[in-house]
Amino acid sequence: MSVDLNLELLGKALARLQESLDFPASQPLVVDASIQRFEFCIELTWKTLKKALAMEGIAANTPRECLQQAYAAHWLQNESEWLSMLKDRNLTSHTYKEEVALDIYQRLPAHLRAMQALHQLLGQRFDA
Repeated sequence: MSVDLNLELLGKALARLQESLDFPASQPLVVDASIQRFEFCIELTWKTLKKALAMEGIAANTPRECLQQAYAAHWLQNESEWLSMLKDRNLTSHTYKEEVALDIYQRLPAHLRAMQALHQLLGQRFDA
């Protein structure tokens, strides 16, 4: 394939998110770091999806379009879960509000599992 999906980079970012989630949330820096790493992961994930879809001849330019097209291609199991991830990504600019940060943090393990599953699928599909 002539397009590099950066699956290795995505895998490393997901591992870093897992690493931060392995620490106890009793430390505010753990919550903040985990949210920051989630932001990196979701950005890298949708940009990877955009490239993968383009390799299949499917145009998608925004994060929402990429998720919708990936769901239509059966690459994602639960579209609403992924749209929730985008919503959380958009809410991360409000993590100065502790209750918002903690709500997002509680959803990060599920978000991580979904991104890991997609990473694995893309690796298999594109023989990375």
